[in-house]
Parts: sequence; C-alpha cells; structure tokens
Amino acid sequence: MILRFSAWLRLPSCLLVLAAVVPIHANSVEIDFTRYLASHAVGPMAADADPIAFFGVPGSARLIVTSSGNTIDAAIHVNGLQVLAPPAAITNGVLEVPITLGEENTIAVGSSGAAHSQIAVRVKQKADVELNVLSRVHFNTNVSDFAAAREFYGKLGLETLSGFPDTNTLEMAQAIGIDTPTAYDGSQGEAAGGYLLHGELVGFGFFGGVIDLIEFTIPRNDEPPYDALNHLGMARAVMRTTNIAADYAYMKEQGVEFISAPATRSDGTQFAIFRDLDGTHYELMAVDGEDEDTETTHIVGLGRVNINVSDFERSRAWYQMLGFEVTKQLPGTESIEVANAMGFDDVFEIEGAIVTHRADRSALELVQWIKPYDPQRAYPVPINHLGIHRMAFSTSDIDADVAALRSQGVEFISDVTPCCSGPDSSGGIVAFYDPDGTIIELVEQPGLSQLLAAWLWLRNLFD
Repeated sequence: MILRFSAWLRLPSCLLVLAAVVPIHANSVEIDFTRYLASHAVGPMAADADPIAFFGVPGSARLIVTSSGNTIDAAIHVNGLQVLAPPAAITNGVLEVPITLGEENTIAVGSSGAAHSQIAVRVKQKADVELNVLSRVHFNTNVSDFAAAREFYGKLGLETLSGFPDTNTLEMAQAIGIDTPTAYDGSQGEAAGGYLLHGELVGFGFFGGVIDLIEFTIPRNDEPPYDALNHLGMARAVMRTTNIAADYAYMKEQGVEFISAPATRSDGTQFAIFRDLDGTHYELMAVDGEDEDTETTHIVGLGRVNINVSDFERSRAWYQMLGFEVTKQLPGTESIEVANAMGFDDVFEIEGAIVTHRADRSALELVQWIKPYDPQRAYPVPINHLGIHRMAFSTSDIDADVAALRSQGVEFISDVTPCCSGPDSSGGIVAFYDPDGTIIELVEQPGLSQLLAAWLWLRNLFD
C-alpha cells in the first residue's frame, strides 16, 4: 500500500527541496544466477522419461555437479546434447563443465548402470542486471482483528503514519493475486467484485521502518501464520530496542507471548522472540543507544526481515539483483540455549547471511535451514494470509525494472497496475515471486522516489 501525500509532508523540508535536484541512478550488477538446481539418483533413465525444462538467457553457462565419490557415473544431456559422459573424474567433490543455454532449456540425467549414488546438479549463468530499486517501503503483516492488532502494536510504540483505501479497482485486486469477481458487493466504494480490507501504515516514524498492517474481510483467510521459525518465506522481523530487559518485562505485563526470556547469540547479541495476537513472530533485538524514559517500549525502529530459503547460494544471488550484498555471514549453528529461545528442542544447522541494500541499508536475513528443514512453500496468493506475507520496495522506474526482471525469468503475479486511485493513478505497483515463492512487490509513485533519493544522498553525505 502507498503513503498518502499528507504523510510526505511530515518529512524535513530540506528533503522536499533536494528531491527536485538530486539525480536518480540505476545500478548495474553482474549476478551469478542459479538457473537449475536438483538432486538426482544416478541410475538407468527410463526410456519415456521427459527432460526437465528450465529458464536461461542465450549464452554461456556452467554445469556444476557435486558428488561424494571420486567419479560420476552419470550421463547428462542439456538441450539434447550430451555434456557429461560416465565415468567422469571429480576433484574435491565438484565437477564443472561449460555449456551453452538458450531461453528455453532441458536437462536429463541418467546412467546405464544401477542406481548407487546421489548427485547434485546445478546450472549457473552470469548476467548483468540493471534495476532502479531505492529502498524498502514496508513489509506487510496481515491480522484477523485490526482494532485489536492496532492496540497491540500501539502498546509497543508504533504510530499511525498513513491510512489507505479499504477498497480498490478489480485490477488492484488481481495485482495481489485475488481471483475476481469476489463476494464484495461494492456498497463501501469502488467496483463490486474486488477486495474489502482495513489497514494502516504503522511504524516508528517514516525513517524508523513501516509495517503495512491489514485485516482482509473479502477475501478472508484465517489460517494461522507460520508456526515455526524455519518455514520457507518471511518467518519473522526484527524490532530494535535499547533496553531489552525493560521491554521484555513491560511487554510481559501487557500479555505479549514470548518463546523465552532474552538469550544471547554467539556474537553477543541479546534477543527474544515474541508473537503478535495472531501468532506472527517478531524478534526483539538489543542495540546500542540512549536509554530514555518512555511510556511504552524502548524500541527505536524496525530492523531486518528474515527470509527462509531452500538454497542459500541461489537466493543470495537473486536478492543481489535487487541491490542486497552480503555484509555478515551467520554462524552455522548456535548453542542449545539459543535454539530453545527460537523454539527448537535441539541445536540447529543453517547456512545464511545478513544482506544489506547498497542504497538505503535496509537488511534481510537470508537463511537456509539444513536441520531442521521444512520444505513447505511460502504463503501462496492471494496476499491475504495471516502473517508477514509480502515486502515492498520503492523504484524510480517500475517499467524498466519489470522488463529487466522478466528477462531473468522472474515470475510475476500480474502486469504493472495503476495505484492507488484507479486508472488515472500516477503510480504503479507489481508483485512477483522469489525462487521459493516468497512475494516481493515493487512500487513507483512520482515524488516518493525523488524524496527517497534525496534522503539517501543526505545520509551518505554526512556518514
């Protein structure tokens, strides 16, 4: 959802002046994409087995095969041509073979021998991508009772930044994956057959992070949020506090449900995981800062959003395309105390990193859970499931970004849709999937991108 213009007027006047003169530049980055990834049992290939189709960009690529043995007893065909013949010698468990891809490709893996081993097959391809993504606008949290949820988040110190319409066009409904027509009769505005909701943008000031808090009435989905922190998708988001002990005590008094008391990770960071009224997970994380008196919490802003992925290497490159670079590797495991504080009975094993956006420095926590692993997909469309269902980023050129993303095989929910005042809207919105089905959104609204560019220019000037 988009901020109303009245919310922009709260910004410092210097930004409004700079917005008219600060240029906006796209960023071109070379990305090493994973085009295909699967594990295969090495054994006879059935005569009627269909090759597996996958996307690529016409040009050179690499076939990467991983095995625990010294040889690979597998025949691999790409686009009908044999690119690997058994037996193939392997060094340090990895074999890399140059190949050529088209836009539409096929791969087939088999052997003339009996099945006796498992191999991992990955196709990687480098490509230059230029996007105009400036910053994170918000992440969404869907709730079952807006009034109760607004009171809950208010007790944590979040304020209303802006409202937005409860209804909209059929095109906007389709843009967030809603099949139309719905049961909505049009009695509360806009076209019949669309959605009906109520929500607000809430946060700790415009620069403290924003949550798009929404209760959907039509269509309604009361399925609970992810029960565990290792589910694929956006499983939790961070709230940063300068006094975690005081906030834990205050929030417990307010009836907030925590998994445990604050615990300490191996890097010395204190944290505590809590749930909102619907069970959506948030992480209270201790940060340095002045410990001021407050009537609510000492939370100073929203931090990184966790995104669980099925393959870290693939997703790290995919989010690099959006402007995120690795700034901190996460330890592969933590103590049993930390595991318990995250809701797990045993020590876990992960591969992951904190990735930070090169423009606005917003952060994501990309995590591949190795143990325990949950293969269930992220929330599907429509985007009305309770929990953190999507995340939105501002762009200065949505049409160019959509074209660039489509050229890399990204799957979209719809075309760019006018937002948020019908066909005469000056802005646009579009949603698409990451490699695991997590939903990302791009937003362009004239004026907002210039303001964000001015803010980023000012901040970098004084850093």
